[in-house]
Amino acid sequence: MKQSSIPFRLFLCLSAVHWLWSGRPQALQAAGPPDQLPAVSCAQFLAPKRNANGKTVGQEDCRMQDAGVVDPRKYHRIEMGITGTLAGWIVKEGARSNHFTSAPDFVYTQMGNNRPRFHGVLRYEGSKGTSLTLLYPETGWNGKLFVMVHGVGGSFLKGTMKPWDRYFDPSKPMDDVTKYEKAMLAKGYAVARTRRNADRETPGDYTATLDNGEEWPGQNINQNPELILDMAKLVKNFLKDRLGRDVSRAYWYGHSAGAHLGLLVNYMPEANQEGNGKTTIDGFLADDPGGGLYVPILMRNGQDILFRTPEEKAKFIKTIEIAHQLYPAYYSKETPWEMELKTIPKFISPIYLANKRTGARVFKEKGLDSRFRMYEVKGVSHNGGEDLENGKRGDIEILDLSRLIDGAIDLLDNWVDKGIEPPATKSDSPGLSGKKDSLDLPETACPLGVYFPYPPLHSVGGVGMTGFAAFDGAGLEPVDGRMVFVDMNANGRRDKRETLTQAWRRLGLLKPDETFQRAKYVACVQETAAKLRKENFITEKVADQYVQEAAKKELPEK
Repeated sequence: MKQSSIPFRLFLCLSAVHWLWSGRPQALQAAGPPDQLPAVSCAQFLAPKRNANGKTVGQEDCRMQDAGVVDPRKYHRIEMGITGTLAGWIVKEGARSNHFTSAPDFVYTQMGNNRPRFHGVLRYEGSKGTSLTLLYPETGWNGKLFVMVHGVGGSFLKGTMKPWDRYFDPSKPMDDVTKYEKAMLAKGYAVARTRRNADRETPGDYTATLDNGEEWPGQNINQNPELILDMAKLVKNFLKDRLGRDVSRAYWYGHSAGAHLGLLVNYMPEANQEGNGKTTIDGFLADDPGGGLYVPILMRNGQDILFRTPEEKAKFIKTIEIAHQLYPAYYSKETPWEMELKTIPKFISPIYLANKRTGARVFKEKGLDSRFRMYEVKGVSHNGGEDLENGKRGDIEILDLSRLIDGAIDLLDNWVDKGIEPPATKSDSPGLSGKKDSLDLPETACPLGVYFPYPPLHSVGGVGMTGFAAFDGAGLEPVDGRMVFVDMNANGRRDKRETLTQAWRRLGLLKPDETFQRAKYVACVQETAAKLRKENFITEKVADQYVQEAAKKELPEK
């Protein structure tokens, strides 16, 4: 029997480990009172079961609460709790030993865990939080679905997940809906926000029954694409019954672990096939994959066997990846339960951004750049501020990534549905795009200051957030949450903050004899927004919004 333990807890506050900000689980957003809506069965919409090692696995039960129309814009809200089984593998010790997964050659191998693996079946429960919230337009549905997949985090045992019927707060029916989800709803999409028990620490919430009959507790279901694919199938069945037509396209939005979980679907495409010959998911929007993983390499006898034939490449589902360039996280020797550095493959780096670039480079080398795009974005760490009003909370100030995601939704849909290719990959890494051309949003192309990770009041726990230091000429450059100075002018020493005029001259945005003026700022924002709009990275509405805000934005001293 496994002995449950939580190793190295003392390091959690000292190490820059990515689980701290790798995607706040949607479960943590729910803080309302227990809902009083009646629960009814939704078992008639269950996904088909499948066979695994001679055993039948899949969804077993579905319970549902219908909250009705919950918003003046006529969005309908449904809560669903789902119970069922998954087939997969465990390791009994080492990195990711609380991860029950159906993709061990990626989840364990790329984390340096080469210990024996044991196959089994795990039963998950809606009563322990495995669930989803479905929102859809009461009228004007575009026939399409976005499935939202969060990052690591969420434990029923720790109290960060609730039973499925304790998420809806009737007094605040839309307060937990993020900016990204609102953008999707406004375009006519149905949105299914999934929840899974995905805490990184041991013990996990579930017990796996191994093929030899042994019970192995403490497992979580963070790395099982089939769980989300089955939820997508269930939602498709429900929407067809409720709205009278099939879902024409289903897209996967994943952040952090939710993003690399989506990449796994492309590495095991048989899981994405439905009985009618169609795919469950038609396109992926991968928002800053956790750890930059998983790299598309699968070694057998010294050879990489992944995506080597035209048939395999043809099954790859179109994917747009958004890489957050300012996220400084890495795996360290103090966190061996995450990654065992001495035994990771040669193609894996402890540095997250390096893995993102390696992945994009490998896709290109394998001839999959026609189906994969990666866009690095300057000035944003792991969190995009989708649940922060105006991108601010206390000393946290985040570049509002929701405006880029709004455009990326259209880029993906047009690529999948109409064959309109998005712009080529953009990165500052040599060999990816031929030049340093990562995305500069107006906030970084026309800077009024510098975004930096580790806001001062958040210590190392702020690795995925950002603070903001203005070019106001007042005082010294600030110190971040690690007590390291923010090198705003990139000269390697701590000195007085520049004024806007000094900073813009240094950056080449002003001539040596020019002075910063609002007109210069507005012109810069307008030019940057127009460039982004030309390539469809932002919508016309967002481009106009940037210019209007620049005209009235409060500016620091010149």
